[in-house]
Amino acid sequence: MTHELMQRELIIDLSTGKHQVLPILDLHIIGPVDYGWVRFNEAARATGRVDPDILTWGGGPLAGSRIPGSRRLVFCGYSPQWRGFYVSSLGGAAYIMHRIGADFVCIKGTAPQDSVLILNHHQGEISVRLEPLDPDAIWTGHVSREVDAEDALDSDYLIGFYALQQAVFDRYRAEYDGDWLRIFAVGPAARHTSQGVIGSNQIRKGQISPIDDWAGRGGLGSRLLQRHRIAACVFGGDWEDPDLKDSKEIDGYFLENYGQPMIKVDLGATEKYRYVPGFQTGGTFGVNMHTVDDRLLSFNYRSIYQEPAARLAQHASFIRDHYLRQFNEEIIQPKHFSHCGEPCSVACKKYDRVYKKDYEPYAALGPQCGVFDQRAAEELDHFVDAMGLDAIQTGGAVAWIMELVRDGLITPEDFGLPPASAMRFDFASDPAAFDLVLASQRNADYAAEVVYALMFDERCALFRQDIRAAARALDERYGLTERGKTTTDRAVFLSHGAQGCMTPNQYWVPGMFSPMPMMGKYFVYYGLDFLPPRDLGRKCVERMVYELFNENSGICRFHRKWAEVIVDEIISAHYHFPVDYKARQFELARQIYELEGAAAQPWETGRTIDVIWQYLELWARDSLKDEDLRGWVMRFREDKWAAARAYWDEVRAGIAEAFAAGAAAIPDVLAPNQVVRVDVMARK
Repeated sequence: MTHELMQRELIIDLSTGKHQVLPILDLHIIGPVDYGWVRFNEAARATGRVDPDILTWGGGPLAGSRIPGSRRLVFCGYSPQWRGFYVSSLGGAAYIMHRIGADFVCIKGTAPQDSVLILNHHQGEISVRLEPLDPDAIWTGHVSREVDAEDALDSDYLIGFYALQQAVFDRYRAEYDGDWLRIFAVGPAARHTSQGVIGSNQIRKGQISPIDDWAGRGGLGSRLLQRHRIAACVFGGDWEDPDLKDSKEIDGYFLENYGQPMIKVDLGATEKYRYVPGFQTGGTFGVNMHTVDDRLLSFNYRSIYQEPAARLAQHASFIRDHYLRQFNEEIIQPKHFSHCGEPCSVACKKYDRVYKKDYEPYAALGPQCGVFDQRAAEELDHFVDAMGLDAIQTGGAVAWIMELVRDGLITPEDFGLPPASAMRFDFASDPAAFDLVLASQRNADYAAEVVYALMFDERCALFRQDIRAAARALDERYGLTERGKTTTDRAVFLSHGAQGCMTPNQYWVPGMFSPMPMMGKYFVYYGLDFLPPRDLGRKCVERMVYELFNENSGICRFHRKWAEVIVDEIISAHYHFPVDYKARQFELARQIYELEGAAAQPWETGRTIDVIWQYLELWARDSLKDEDLRGWVMRFREDKWAAARAYWDEVRAGIAEAFAAGAAAIPDVLAPNQVVRVDVMARK
């Protein structure tokens, strides 16, 4: 039996507080990225602005179902960091957002003052309120009403994002039943920088849990506060979706394609994020730190210049025997696992006390900043989170600043920073020469000083700009113009248009540096294997299409091994909505490319180019027999700047070719039983 796909949008005019609840009639809209893209372009055409005053969020068409991983909350809007349309999402929150009785929310315009947005559904009615809020005062410190101020411990005293989230919870929790509410909020970075994130913790047993999640890339938290004057949103209600609750129907889709019920397929597909017996660890931190070997990026990417033996020694002594060992003993062995706030057996969230630990934040604010100890890293990461900063972007900027100070390219006193002697920022792989506890703490303390100065010291205001703009300003200030010897050349970032930029994800692969229309996410191919650059460009388009299978369905990419295969079948079969899902996601990707693709800029910094070059050298040292690889290595050795531009052009050409070739050129991804059926048909 099929059902109608009946979706609703909640449109809020922040300038007046008025709202509308309307059915979705546009057949181009299935998921939250569709919705955000359509509303963004409508507003852009109506206003003639490339940065229209509009921000959307919502869940996918399966958010009300029993299917695990299907309840990500997806935000879309103009990124003040990337300077273009951007998508960012956080886990589990659509499980609660769905209960307001709307699938998508669209805010327009600007609230009269900094405010909290209150969304609720009660007995068939959706209510919307705006109430004034002073986030700056709350960010300085808040203790929950349940804790007597005189008896409060240090752990009860919250700052930044955590303080604001708790204050909103204390003020409005009585308006909701039980745990059927959730909050997203911003931190001080949303006020002072373009890199502010949107954060949200799940609520369990009447309290905010330590499991935080982030729409962390793109600076949409800065957009939310600076343009719309919304500092937080509390949402929930009593609406219940009766759809897709039948276990037999759901299992049927998985049995037909995999020969196993949903829970077994899902657990098998998500092993990395839960627990890998062969590695005796789990989660993104555990598995990635276990397998990274000599591809670990450390000390502001300067590890790329070391011999593989030195990097392997660093991984063995600093990571495997200390940083990862601490994680395994403190989290994996006692099984401190949880989920993002929706019913999901994967339990991918690994935490110790109030510290949730994932690979990329603990890489960017860990080894990249010369930190290899959990105590030091968790203090630094938690402070950055409290400030509401993008941890990956911040780690890249802070590590760069530390190198500039260490090498004397900038004068630390000019920016209110400690002297170079306060840190230990030389590459190291021998614990006898680098005390993993004390040296890590020194570096973490220095990094925290940089973050604090960046946020609150006017002498450091230059760094509140993104890393690209800050590097340009520093080079002008110090008169550094010679190629290869500027502060810009020590930085690693991707450029978009005249001003946009993004620090890449923490994987030493060319795909993470590709000229795709939306970077800083996983809309690229990031396998370790060498591909000729034009092939890499085509592969990146393929991955963007399939990543949209997840993001545009509101499905966590940790479940992508089955989602990219059968989510289209579930939607088409259950709803009266036959759709070529691959063609639909390809068209969405192509439209984003048409708008943003021309803004991609060639690599601007020597360090970025060296990351690509040394990746190629690494494969050459591993004796990979490939003529294309050998040719590129020789070109980089002769003239790395010219070779880098040619390599970048080839990747970009592959991207253009893939979009020109159409959806039919994107390979299908098949489940085991689908492969058998295709094979039988081929033999017939």
